[in-house]
Amino acid sequence: MKQKKRALKQIGFFLLYTFSITWLSWLIIIIGNKYFNFLLYGEPLFWIPYIIGVLAPAISSYIIYRQFNKDFIPESFVKYIFGKKIDRKAWLIFGLFTIWRLLMIWIAFGINRPISILSIIINLPLLILFGGLEELGWRGILQPQLEKVVNYSPSILMVGTIWSIWHLPLWFIKGTVQSSFPFGLYLFSGIILTSSFTTLYKYTSNLFLCVLTHAWFNGCIGLALYIGNNGALQLNLNWKVIVVFSIELIVSVILGIAYSRKKALLC
Repeated sequence: MKQKKRALKQIGFFLLYTFSITWLSWLIIIIGNKYFNFLLYGEPLFWIPYIIGVLAPAISSYIIYRQFNKDFIPESFVKYIFGKKIDRKAWLIFGLFTIWRLLMIWIAFGINRPISILSIIINLPLLILFGGLEELGWRGILQPQLEKVVNYSPSILMVGTIWSIWHLPLWFIKGTVQSSFPFGLYLFSGIILTSSFTTLYKYTSNLFLCVLTHAWFNGCIGLALYIGNNGALQLNLNWKVIVVFSIELIVSVILGIAYSRKKALLC
């Protein structure tokens, strides 16, 4: 009971900090766009409130980690991110996720040029900043704390839904990736990715690999959005897209449930 109460407290503070920072930052952009023709997407000043909003889960994870660890030191937060030493098994799992993403955009969107893959690698630092670091909050704080309150499957649905709703203001900012397709579809993809990233974290125990995987996914989807449509900001949704995402959901759910049951038996 005490553990659940502590978990709920961390969840509450994390959501409060994260949504407050993000939505206030992005609200500034929305107001600037609507009433002052200012902070338009892509302008230099636009990126200041935008990046602050994007980094909110990471900032909140640091605040939570410091708030709920009496013996906090900066080195312990670094250890929290990188976890245990990455062994061969963890690298193998990460490699499989990385290859799957390339297969996904090749099969579903027809993107197979080596130069496209090279562009993801070159832009990886920016992709980490503009999305990857979110994992410090979603997988590092919210998901594990929710699993102390509810079962694994409901926690996936809840985190995926919360994560998607957190992005909601971006539909009111013209030019963002999110504004290019329906929120319902984004919600569904958010639940799939939550399952995938959570499974990766469970089997590797390393947040940094989740950060890299999230960034790699954003890069792959970026190719599908821009290169796959000759610069048009839209996804070419077809039956192949549905198939590859369905496969990812089924496999990640099976692996996640298997891990949770195995851990429960060992406890």
